[in-house]
Formats: sequence, structure tokens, C-alpha cells
Amino acid sequence: MIGHLRRDRVLLAIAAAAVVVVGCLLTGAGGVRLFWTVLPVSDLLIWVFARRVAALPQLPGDARRFWRQAANAAVFFVAGDLSQTVVAWTHPGPAAAVPNSFQAVAILAGAGWLIWVMLSHPAPLTTPRFWLDAGSVMIGAVVLIWLLLLPQAGGSPVALLLGTVIIAFAGFAAVKVVLSGNAPLSVLAAAPMVAAAVIQGFVGSLVTADGRHLRLLLAAQVLPALLLAVAPRLQEHSVRLDQRSTQRTRRPYSLLPYTTLAGLFAALPVVLRDGLGPDVWLLLGGLAATTVLVVTRQLLAFRENAALLAELGAQQERFRSLLAHSTDITSVVDATGALTYVTPATERLLGKSPAAVLGTTVMSHVHPDDLPAFAAAMDTLRAAPNASVSYQVRYAHADGSWRWLDVVSRNLLHLPSVGGYVSNARDATQARLLQDELRHQATHDGLTGLANRALFDARLAAAAAPSPDNTAGNTAGNTVAAVLLVDLDDFKMINDTHGHHAGDAVLVAVAERLAASVPADGTAARIGGDEFAVLLPGSGARAAEAVARRFLDLLDVPVPVQGHRLLVRASVGVVDGDPRAAEALLRRADARMYAVKRETRLAQMSSSS
Repeated sequence: MIGHLRRDRVLLAIAAAAVVVVGCLLTGAGGVRLFWTVLPVSDLLIWVFARRVAALPQLPGDARRFWRQAANAAVFFVAGDLSQTVVAWTHPGPAAAVPNSFQAVAILAGAGWLIWVMLSHPAPLTTPRFWLDAGSVMIGAVVLIWLLLLPQAGGSPVALLLGTVIIAFAGFAAVKVVLSGNAPLSVLAAAPMVAAAVIQGFVGSLVTADGRHLRLLLAAQVLPALLLAVAPRLQEHSVRLDQRSTQRTRRPYSLLPYTTLAGLFAALPVVLRDGLGPDVWLLLGGLAATTVLVVTRQLLAFRENAALLAELGAQQERFRSLLAHSTDITSVVDATGALTYVTPATERLLGKSPAAVLGTTVMSHVHPDDLPAFAAAMDTLRAAPNASVSYQVRYAHADGSWRWLDVVSRNLLHLPSVGGYVSNARDATQARLLQDELRHQATHDGLTGLANRALFDARLAAAAAPSPDNTAGNTAGNTVAAVLLVDLDDFKMINDTHGHHAGDAVLVAVAERLAASVPADGTAARIGGDEFAVLLPGSGARAAEAVARRFLDLLDVPVPVQGHRLLVRASVGVVDGDPRAAEALLRRADARMYAVKRETRLAQMSSSS
């Protein structure tokens, strides 16, 4: 930060100008005219720099409002100091060092505007509590400042009043920065503002129309003007270099009234040391007024707190009632995975009382097949505070069944009042069963229960895709797969002789025997009326021939249909090849199946002749 400030040409120029101007005033070069020429320029710099800070997008809205109003207050400073500049150039001399009436009023208006902005930051002036706080602070500040300056009141009444107001603003700004926790300016920017106000307040009350120490007083008074011009420039640097300065946590209360009251009580023994006098009565009056305002504000706070507690109690009861009668399960799981809170809906959905569930781990209730999905969801939650995830898994019911639950979880471990993962679970069993049924209907034959043509084609395409378990880096997928095409012989005769009901029964029996012949990693499908297919990914012709033999052996057993025992025959075409050439593989299997059918017919004809 310091290195960055040293490279700021504007700050360097202001510092160099301050050295030159102070040197000229101390040596008598320029005198009153130089002094009142420099002041409007410094006021104009305040206006420019404050507007630049107000335009920074990093600042919150209330801070930008403060700096816009500070720029508006600088307009009063410019107008007042310009009026005195005219006086200094038209009527030079020691008397021009004393502010004229218009300049004093303008400076008072600008300072009052700034005090108003500080009092209203960050909230608008709408609550009685604010007015009580503001009144107690201002009464105490005015009393303390007047007592501080009264022994030095050798100057004009206007200068004394001006110094009192300026120091009041300085004191308030300092307390605001130190105690409130929501100041619109950084400590780096507040330091020159407070220093400027203190210097201006003390030196301004000592300015007189005679020439005693005029050079020193003018040199001392030009410093506050230049310090105030530097402050918004420093604030701009603070915001740009430290984003965290714009994100301070606001306190829900203010210590300012109590600090002011403590200051008045601390001044009481000092003032009483010289006996009863006007200053004592002034302090006692201010102390009484401030005490009344602080006590009133405290009583108001007590009443607001009581109303708030009543509202919180009603909301808590309403929230408890909603959770008790909700059909969804709301739960909290700690960092170890143990359940620390569950709602009564657990008993309605899973048949388990909350007492029986508390302290157990969530994983102990999840279906083993769903543990990978649950673990992935938990990994997502642990990744970052406030992370959220949705997932669907099966939870064990007390009757031994499993219930599908839609779960939405959020990571609230970082909140001390929660300290866990909060989840809301809704019963999705019926919806999941319906979804599974619809998915099965879309991919399986309605009569035989085997895979349909769409699922068979999808499995064939999947056989050509890269294997996720392939650690050798092979991206070409399986290089071989076997396909069996099955066509029933003389099936039309069964339909014509025994009817379509008998034909359907035969198809179901054939499908059962075909499925029994296929290994677990294979797919048996019905792809047409009496046509079936089998996919054996990763298998060759030898394994496929073994499946065909098992199937044909099972077909040797007649199919009982409506009191008849029907002997069913089938032709099976077996091929193997690259599954990436799916169409070619199916054409070869089809050709082979018809070749087998022709060979069978020729064999039957030769045997009959």
C-alpha cells in the first residue's frame, strides 16, 4: 500500500504544493491572499476526489451515497472560501484572515451537511431510535467541545462557533470509525480527515484581526484544507487495493450514545474542581439531557426486544408445527455422517421413529446398490460451504422394503447454529416404479419380456463403444462380438392350426428357453414376429455355437399348449465380427440363418424321399 501511494503523482503533487505554500506563508510571501487562494483549490479537489470514490462500483450503495453527499458539501466549502478570496484580494491585510459572515455560514452549512450524512449512514433517518442516538451524541459532543474551547475563546464569536462545529464533526467521525464497524471510509482515509478537523478547530478559534502570529496561524490553517483534499484520494486507493474494506460486517447496535455519556461523566470531576460555575451547570444540563435520551432509547430497545422475542416465539411455534405435520423428512447430518435431527415424517415414510434414527449414520439406511450415488453426492457437498446437491436413492423401511426418496441437501457446516448437512427428502417410490415400468415397456417386448429391437440395437452399439474398465488405453471398444439370429420353422402352421393364442404361448415358451440359454452378459431380444436375436459382446463364434446348442436342446422338449404338446423347431444363424460394423454383422447373421433353414429343408426332403 505505501509503495503504491508513493507512485501516485497526484498525492506527490499535493504534498509538494503543501511544502511550498506552508513555506511561503511562514516567510510572509503571499500572505493572506495566498492563503485564501489555496483554500478554494483544495475544496475543489475534495469535490473531484469524492465524486471519483462515489463512482467506484466496488463500494456498497450506502458508502457511495456518503461520498456523493461529501462532494455536495464541498460545494459549500468552495463557495464560502471563494467569497473570502475576493475579500482578501480586494481588502488585503490581517483583517482579511478573519472569515466573513457568508464564508462562516457556508462552512457551517457544509460541516453540518457532513455531520448529517454521517449520522444517517448507513440507514435513512426514519426510526425514533436513530433520533435518540443522534440527539444524545450531539448534545454530549457540543457540551464537551464548548467546555474545551471556552478557556481559549480569545477570538471572535464566529470563529469560536466555527471551531466548535468542526471539532464536533471530527470527534463524531473518529468515534464512528472506531466503534460503529460500518464506517463509509477506511482508517487510512479517516486519519487525515480527523487530523484536519482537530487542527482547524483549535487554530480557527484563535484567529484574530491583529497581526500577532498571523504567519504561523495561516500556515497552520492551510494544512487542514490540504489534508481534507488528500482523504478521498486515499479512500480510492483503499477500495481499489483492498476489496475487503468494502465488505465490513455491520453491528446490530451502536455504542455512540453510551460513549458520549461516559465522556460527560468523566469530565464532571474536572469541571467541579474549580467549584460551581457556568461550565458546571452547562455540563450538568448536558449530562441530564443525554441521560434522558439514552434511558429513553434503552426503554425503547427493551420494548422492541420484547416484541421481537414474542414474534420469534410465534415463528418458532409455527415452524415446529409445519415440520411436525410435513410429509417430507427434514434432517441434519453432522460431519461424521451421523443424524443429529430428523422430523416426525421419518415414521410416516420409513416406519422409524426419530428416536430410533438419531445417532445412526445415513449410510446404514441406504440401499447397498445406491451407496456409490450417495457417496458422490456427499463428495459434492463437502467440496464447498453452502454447496447443494440433489439425488435419488433407496432408504430402508422398517418392514424390510425399500423406499425411493428424492433428496435435496445443502452444506451448512459453516453455520454454528446448524453445523451439518441439511436435507429435505420426499417419497418418490410410486413415481420411480412408474418410471421404471415405462422405461421397461419402451425397451422390452410386451409379450415375451425380452429386449425389443431398439434395446438390442442400443446394446450392439454399446458393444462397440470404449470399455470404461479398459486400462490399456484402447479407445476402439470391443473388437469382436457374436450375434445369433433365430427364426422359428413353420410357425405360421401353428397359428393356422391352433390359433393365435397358441402361437403367443409358443413365443413365450421359446423366449423363456432362449433367455435361459444366454449368459448374464448377453442380451436376448425379440426383433420380429417369430424372429429372435442374441448379442454376446466380447465372445467369438465358438461361445455363440454353445449358446445355440443349449437353446436347440431346450427346444427338443415339446411346448404344452391347450392340451397339446407342440414340437417347435428353429433355425439359428451364428456369426462373429467387429460390432462397429453392426449392419454388416446383422446381414451376415441373417444370411447364415437362412442358409441353415435351407439346409434343414433339404435334409428333411432327402430323408422323406
